Amino acid sequence: MRYSLACALLIACVAVPFAGQADEWHRYKNTVGNFSVLVPVEPQDSVNPASEGQVSHTIQALNGGIGYTVVFVAMSAAAPVDDATFKVYRDSFMKGLPNCEMATEAAAAPAIQGYIGHWYRMNCVAQNKKLTFTGNLYWGKHYAYAVLAMFPSGPTDPPTARKFTNSFDVLDASK
Repeated sequence: MRYSLACALLIACVAVPFAGQADEWHRYKNTVGNFSVLVPVEPQDSVNPASEGQVSHTIQALNGGIGYTVVFVAMSAAAPVDDATFKVYRDSFMKGLPNCEMATEAAAAPAIQGYIGHWYRMNCVAQNKKLTFTGNLYWGKHYAYAVLAMFPSGPTDPPTARKFTNSFDVLDASK
């Protein structure tokens, strides 16, 4: 599941034409996923295969050659929120990105109360093109999130990548 999801994300990012950036960002709210985030265009919601007691979706907005993606897993049973469990989640997610290598790991921006999170910069290759993924992974009691901007590698990151990732918030931090 993770491999096919990662491949779809990589291909979608490469295949998007380089159109102009939209200036009309709006707040997208997803109550099933318990989050909100700023997006430049209305995103597409795809249901991912999940195991019993879990629901998983990929929310993706493509604009101007940049992919803005939130992958979430909603878990019915409470999970421990600790560094060891986060590491298992992170390692599992990274295995789903086989053509990526982690370049940087830092504190999540923004930090979300009740969640363990880290910010990542990854160098990836899809269809012989170099891509950069930047964003946060979060692990909470009932939700796990990957909030990523994906764009062609270059000397600087598009400012909209941080605009997207920094705007992420959970709707109910007690979940």
